[in-house]
Amino acid sequence: MGMDIHDQYERDADQHLATYGLHVAPDQVPIVRDVLMRETRREADTYAGRGTIPGNTQLMRICAVQLWHAGAVEDVLLVHRARRSSMDATGAVDAELMLGAGVARTKAYLATLATDEARQILEEIAWVEDSYAADRYAAFLDTYYRTA
Repeated sequence: MGMDIHDQYERDADQHLATYGLHVAPDQVPIVRDVLMRETRREADTYAGRGTIPGNTQLMRICAVQLWHAGAVEDVLLVHRARRSSMDATGAVDAELMLGAGVARTKAYLATLATDEARQILEEIAWVEDSYAADRYAAFLDTYYRTA
């Protein structure tokens, strides 16, 4: 009996986490971005009827967590696009993961973009920013993924 796609995706996500860890080195951030973009594209294409291989939403979440820890403000766009690729991805990738650079810095960055996408992200941030505490969220992520 072969492994189904969900088992394979779980294995792939675990392997990615084991390879890179939750806190990736700066030179590994581009790799994480590429993985997140690939899986986002697969997920979006599948749900639009253009693809047959869905994205790995577990892997998408891990990549978003890694980018959150890296804290580059421009990654808010990648994480948002991942979240919006499907209903499954929206559930897997927390809105808080768009705030790796901090609430104020992320909002300022989005305000300078002045795009429809940036306005949508600002609306999503408004739903979570009052209850968001970066230190508490980091502790939650570290506990969830059992890292030190």
